[in-house]
Amino acid sequence: MLLKAQSFVCVLVFGYFATVAAEDKQLNNVLQSKTIHIVDVNGNTGSMQINATYKNINTLNVVGNANHSLLANFIGTGLIKSPPAPAADVTTIISELRAQINSLNASVNHLTNLLTSHLEERKLERQAAGCSVIDNVSSVQLIQIPGYAPFRVLCDSEVGWMVIQRRCDGSIDFYRNWQAYRNGFGSYEGEFFLGLEYIHRLTKSRPYELYIELIDFDNRISYARYDSFLIGCEQEQYMLKSLGTYSGNAGDSLKYNLYDKFSTYDYDNDDWSGGNCANYYESGWWYKWNANSNLNGRYIKSGEKSAKGIWWYTLHGYYSLKSVGMFIRPKYTLL
Repeated sequence: MLLKAQSFVCVLVFGYFATVAAEDKQLNNVLQSKTIHIVDVNGNTGSMQINATYKNINTLNVVGNANHSLLANFIGTGLIKSPPAPAADVTTIISELRAQINSLNASVNHLTNLLTSHLEERKLERQAAGCSVIDNVSSVQLIQIPGYAPFRVLCDSEVGWMVIQRRCDGSIDFYRNWQAYRNGFGSYEGEFFLGLEYIHRLTKSRPYELYIELIDFDNRISYARYDSFLIGCEQEQYMLKSLGTYSGNAGDSLKYNLYDKFSTYDYDNDDWSGGNCANYYESGWWYKWNANSNLNGRYIKSGEKSAKGIWWYTLHGYYSLKSVGMFIRPKYTLL
């Protein structure tokens, strides 16, 4: 009876181990095999094969030139079975990671500074865009162009135009020297000229359009409009570099002097070999060997015919006008 019982126990034990062995064999069957391709921040590539069973997950066949610091992220997770790394190698890996972190931090700081600088520039550009529109109000507003000190301009705020020249009563003498036309003169409450240097800075900063209003002594209003107005710098004698396309009902009297330089009685920049056009027309303007307009000429109250007066040739020839105004504004608004 004892022998029989012992035999029964042996059979049970054998059966148990046989069952366990069978189950282990079944559990070790691979349920899924997955190959993962790796690219680290330095562009190094590699791949690994992961086999999943009921019991565990093993990583096989790690190949390629994958960066050790990237693969180190998987060590200890159970996804990668890796032999213990020597202490020196671990120190190297940590140093590499710190170097990468420092490099990333430096890049983030640099990009942050660039973004901040860009936003400040855009803010200044928006300020330099032109006049703020205020219903039925004309006002003096502060304008700032990036790279220059702020300055004040007269704004016809109802329509958003900036006034760069105005003639209305002859209270201001416009027969002036180069320095006066460069810096500007007159009063925003009456007649004035903004100044060639300021006009240059504005029209260089972004595209502007030009609007010229002309009123004769019968109070008839005419206008000329140009969609791309630009003048050069002082070294270029404030050349009339661009006008763009004309529209209006006054006729195009300014195109004739496109690419001409500005002249005053003490700075003769015209092409007339017989003298100085600024002296002849008693003005400061863009001249070739003559002109088709003279909006800075003498104010003649009777409106009589005179080459030295304020005239727009395609409108009334040399007959002097009662009032004129020159306005500019940006062609588009920055967001």
